Amino acid sequence: MVFDFISVFNKKLEERNINWEVSALVSPDGKLFSLGSDSKLIGRIFELISFNILQEIADENGFLLCPSKKQTVYPDFTLMKSENDSEKIAVDIKTTYRRFLKNGKPAGYVFTLGSFASYMRDGTKNIAYPYDQYAKHYVIGFVYTRNENATEGKKFDIKDLSKLQVPYKDVEVFVQEKYRIAGDKPGSGDTENIGSFKTSNMDYLIGGEGPFSELGIDTYENYWAGYKKYRGEKTYTSLDEYFDFQERNGVDVGETRRVYGYWKQKHREI
Repeated sequence: MVFDFISVFNKKLEERNINWEVSALVSPDGKLFSLGSDSKLIGRIFELISFNILQEIADENGFLLCPSKKQTVYPDFTLMKSENDSEKIAVDIKTTYRRFLKNGKPAGYVFTLGSFASYMRDGTKNIAYPYDQYAKHYVIGFVYTRNENATEGKKFDIKDLSKLQVPYKDVEVFVQEKYRIAGDKPGSGDTENIGSFKTSNMDYLIGGEGPFSELGIDTYENYWAGYKKYRGEKTYTSLDEYFDFQERNGVDVGETRRVYGYWKQKHREI
């Protein structure tokens, strides 16, 4: 039986009532250095706080918690019973900040969910353990609003801590299986990273209501393993093109195409 990571993690959040706000770095002599709104730094803060929660989950449930040894190696954390565990759990920390439309409403959030051009294809490249040794792949996602008034690198005394502005606010957190929040487009520009499906509705992310939640993890893995597989050779760039591509190769995708059509109708407001 696979460990129910989502329920356990959400229970920890409820129990601990975590304040995700960090306003400064502190030196050994008690000096404070203010933080700016750099997204990489804020993402690292969320990762450090999450590490403490994950370690507690590991200790209480007989897991080893293994952080990634390199920034470029997936996942951020591996939960496992031992090195030989064939049902390892991958946990990635992902963050994005809110962007707002002219009417003040939030634009859709998009997370980058890791490479589709490495371990998704050969099973071993840039991944801590072989892909087929992972039973589940989870994303802990953070959405926040930037505080543009926060300044970076200013020095303060410890007594002035209350005067420092936190560089972000209104943090929302969710945890979900990666394939259930994945979309059919890269996460940013021409990078070879899977993008989440675009939505401004946190309930859709919490519930994992992306297109592959209906199409299944096998379709998700097949789609992204073959996405624009060779430089200069176009395979497909959307699910509709993927279905056409499959049919040209003799695969019957009639039912899968219908399921995707139902998903698009249901989520037109995304």
